[in-house]
Amino acid sequence: MARISISRAAKDFKVSRNTIYKALEKGRLTRDANGLVDTSDLIRLFSSQQSTGQQSTAVHIQAEQVREQVEQREQLLKQQVEQLKAQVQSLEGQLEYVKQSEAWLRQQLDQKLIEQKKHESKGLLGRLFG
Repeated sequence: MARISISRAAKDFKVSRNTIYKALEKGRLTRDANGLVDTSDLIRLFSSQQSTGQQSTAVHIQAEQVREQVEQREQLLKQQVEQLKAQVQSLEGQLEYVKQSEAWLRQQLDQKLIEQKKHESKGLLGRLFG
């Protein structure tokens, strides 16, 4: 769940900061090393005091978390797309090289076949004295 500051919690849940500090002293709320309190604890404690606007704050916080997760996933997917594009470009270059090599080998083969035919077309005397 999301964590918010004590000042923000007091505003969102329409309770005083002293009320939140008292709940912390009694152990009904906990705060982390940064001094932030968990919104789920705040909702549990102050839900009867919450108005519709404050209840929507918790929903907005959750929506914000989901949005951040979606943005992170989108960034990851964009990175993967860029990697795949680079890979495709590399493979296209390799394919072009293979095509050029194939064309050169065919040319060499055709040249050898032409030379072979020249030797075969000579008669016996042409081959002996040629």
